[in-house]
Amino acid sequence: MIDICRYDESFSEEVRKLFRSLWEEIDSHGDVMDGTISVALEKGHPVGICFLMATSTYHSADREHPGYLNMEYQAVSDENEIEVCALLIDTLIADYRRICSEEPDKRIILRTFVSSSSTEYMSYLSSFGFRAQYFMYRMRKDLTEVVPEDGDRNFSFRIKNKAGASEKIDVRAVKIGQDGSADGLEGYFEANGSVFGVPDSENELIFRLREQNGVQFIASAKGRVVAAVSVWENGPVSVSTENIFCIEEYRRLGVTEELLRRVCAYLAGKGYKEATLFVYGVNTYATALYTKLGYNIFGGTMHMLFEDGYVPELI
Repeated sequence: MIDICRYDESFSEEVRKLFRSLWEEIDSHGDVMDGTISVALEKGHPVGICFLMATSTYHSADREHPGYLNMEYQAVSDENEIEVCALLIDTLIADYRRICSEEPDKRIILRTFVSSSSTEYMSYLSSFGFRAQYFMYRMRKDLTEVVPEDGDRNFSFRIKNKAGASEKIDVRAVKIGQDGSADGLEGYFEANGSVFGVPDSENELIFRLREQNGVQFIASAKGRVVAAVSVWENGPVSVSTENIFCIEEYRRLGVTEELLRRVCAYLAGKGYKEATLFVYGVNTYATALYTKLGYNIFGGTMHMLFEDGYVPELI
């Protein structure tokens, strides 16, 4: 018999041992939504965990501009895994519907992610009302082929701006302090939001930088943030190079190329063997850029969306 109940600290130690990555998010990720953390119990012991995460889009959502809640769940791999997952998904859908009723002025969509090759799993999610929507390529760069640079992680380079004049780009590397502070992010979220419409979640960025030994590389021109690359560890020799952007005024001037090239050289100098990133499949310009810079496609992820009565656009 599997029971579902709300999480409390009495489950913390067992959950930490069984589901370490999700426990870390529950423990210290600011986007985990209070009142949505649940555990599946068998004979009084956790065999599954789930919760919803409020992305930055959720906080700014209205009826015309949807916001997303990320669904996170995991069950112990045994003969009851499918049953436990089904109960956890049902619990999260119920929490999602409750939140929608409490936020009538918002258009909120429940979202999860699945490997594009897992057709059986995609079919399983479809049985709950999830539908495939956006596809993202996963790309990888072999850092063993990169000439390493052992210098300071703060650096500068020059470009020719759109007026044809030489312009200096200063790059500073931001790490999270021992006290949890992130001095140096001034201007980052404003620039990031100008590119993506809504800025990345500050809680998500801080969590990755703090918990996964991350570094935020921020490029500025004349004191204004113009581009950035976020880096965090996936493992001992693998790193993510994500949240890559450049503001409109400085695109097609070589800023992103040189910034990412120098970041990869720094990472190679630190002994990392590969860098990975995700890019939307429809973003052919970015895919071509990353391919030019030595990244190769090696997998993909599909966004699966749930919304009552929702019919996703074909892309």
